[in-house]
Amino acid sequence: MILDFFKGQLWWILQITGSMGILVALTYGRIHGFNWRSYGVYMCMAAMIAGWMFLKSYEIAPSFFSAWFVGTAALSLLGFFTSRYYFNEVLILSNYIGALIVVIGSTLLIIK
Repeated sequence: MILDFFKGQLWWILQITGSMGILVALTYGRIHGFNWRSYGVYMCMAAMIAGWMFLKSYEIAPSFFSAWFVGTAALSLLGFFTSRYYFNEVLILSNYIGALIVVIGSTLLIIK
């Protein structure tokens, strides 16, 4: 019974985990500069880790739109928090409002 629950929820877990992989690669590129090494890290992360996660989640999600929106929202929120807390960038009110809207929209799609 528990396995069946996780099978039904796996699509959004795969989207969030794949987005984390892309975020790690992009953060690495931002720290070390965009060169061949950071490009290689990005391509390996995208091809070996995030690629199959995104494809599998699109396959098992209730709709393509749900999986796509959750993945985009996860990457946007992870980028938002990385910018704010890792790179100490100044964010304005509209950034926080956008993050809140993304959280609400993703939550509604997941519990739908």
